[in-house]
Amino acid sequence: MTRGGDSLGQSPANDELKALGLQILDRFSKGLPPVPTIRSIFAVQILKPSTLPGLGLLAVISALSGTAIVVILNKEASLIQEHKFEVIWAILFVISLLVYRSGKMALVAHSSRAIEQALDEWRRRISRKITLLSLRDKEELTRSYIIQGTGRFYEQLSQAVVPMVSGVESIILFIFMLAYVFFISISAGFMTVVVVISLIIGYLNVADAMQLSMQNSSLSIEKLNLISEDVVDGFSELKFSKMKRDAINIDLDKASGEVSTTKSILADLLSNLISFGSSSAYLLTAAIVFVLPIVSPSDAGVYKIVTAVLLLLGPIGGLIGVIQQFSTIQFATKSIQEFEQRLSDKIGFDENSPGPDYSAFTKLGISHANYSHVSEDGVAEFSVANLSADFQRGQIVFITGGNGSGKTTALRLLTGLYPLKSGQICVDGLLVPTPVPQSYRDLFSVIFADYHTFNRAYGLDPEGLARFDQALCELKIRDKCPADLSGPLNRDALSTGQRKRLALALALAEDRPVLVLDEWAADQDPITRERLYRQILPNLKASGKTIIAVTHDDRYFEYADVRYHMSEGRLEKVI
Repeated sequence: MTRGGDSLGQSPANDELKALGLQILDRFSKGLPPVPTIRSIFAVQILKPSTLPGLGLLAVISALSGTAIVVILNKEASLIQEHKFEVIWAILFVISLLVYRSGKMALVAHSSRAIEQALDEWRRRISRKITLLSLRDKEELTRSYIIQGTGRFYEQLSQAVVPMVSGVESIILFIFMLAYVFFISISAGFMTVVVVISLIIGYLNVADAMQLSMQNSSLSIEKLNLISEDVVDGFSELKFSKMKRDAINIDLDKASGEVSTTKSILADLLSNLISFGSSSAYLLTAAIVFVLPIVSPSDAGVYKIVTAVLLLLGPIGGLIGVIQQFSTIQFATKSIQEFEQRLSDKIGFDENSPGPDYSAFTKLGISHANYSHVSEDGVAEFSVANLSADFQRGQIVFITGGNGSGKTTALRLLTGLYPLKSGQICVDGLLVPTPVPQSYRDLFSVIFADYHTFNRAYGLDPEGLARFDQALCELKIRDKCPADLSGPLNRDALSTGQRKRLALALALAEDRPVLVLDEWAADQDPITRERLYRQILPNLKASGKTIIAVTHDDRYFEYADVRYHMSEGRLEKVI
């Protein structure tokens, strides 16, 4: 497997777009795009914008045609003053307008498609890296941070791309039109340069503040999302306690207020920048009308200069838009890159690399294993110590113990979800590498107490779907599922117990040699519970499956071949 992910279903044309988009995003993350050199511009074909110089050439063509429109309008206005009219200028105007419109549309559309292809590549690559995290790493990063890292910043980039690309074209158009203004009036050209320099200085003065404001806004949104997730996930609990609702509403109000404050500060910075730019543009026009005739009475007719400057206001507005969107794009791209780097730093090996084939095992076990849950300040909050247990093929093993005794942690160590602090895992006497390879985890179908049932039966081939169908019938919930089991499963229409039966049916459909059940029977009705212990588990044992079940159902202990008891992080064999 390639660590960066693959490009499923991508055509060569899409690959070119993707490469171009990655170039653009990489350039924006580092700074404003450089002005293309003459050599780089003419080194590419005019209608093949598959590189940054190619896009630059397309932008230049569009900007030149836009400047030509201003020149043509001024020329025609001069002829009209002399009571003349020449059709050639009207024809040239139409041609220039068509070239300008087509060039700008192609520039924006091609750039947008390229960047969306690049974002698709980022999402694929980062999503694969998330699945390579250990469970401990995933818990440390937090659910809210991971969701934000895979969603919100991409949306910001998508929304900023079109105005940013259009604004870059406006900058090139501004350069050409500024040259034209200098051509007709050097004084007006210098006035325009003063306005632009003041805009750049204005942006530089607030750039750091804007980046800091965006960062604070992102942190406040993450905090708000975390509380909102608590509201949704703990909805039932909140309905039973007004005090709890009032308390969480206080936190929600506080977090929402922080979002409002940070967003308002950012809006103030942007509005000041935009209003400063707009005011400067109007001041430029006023200076041309009121000041230029005084300081440079020998210049060409003021109406020509005013016309050029008024049409220059559009590109100046585009320049202001670039300044605004550039900060957003730079922040979003850096945030995505930092998120991916955090993932990469935590991934120490490729879990999909080939590992030994353990599928024919006769015995697996964990020996002298130690592990601690550590808080953010490095303090051990809970530990399991010196865990040792053996599991034979075709054996039913029960694990008992009080809540919080460490049963689930022990299962996560055995199945390789948590890394051992010390100790070892063995299969048929052979040491399993640390971290454990995927081939070892492929032995297990697991339903933890905090299990998640996916919306589809992922990973099942036609034979697996047939086993799924059979298991649903055996568990008496086939009528609760759609006729086509390869489609959505409508899990939200099931009760808690039925959803656990759905999870068990999916686990049985995987047909793996070891089935791990973490208090699965706790939410089942008496009839289903009895069928589990008296019928389902013995049948699985007879087929050669190993069952490891955490249970409190002492009336069914007789069905266990071996029983372990967990107490305060220590595991002891009972029978």
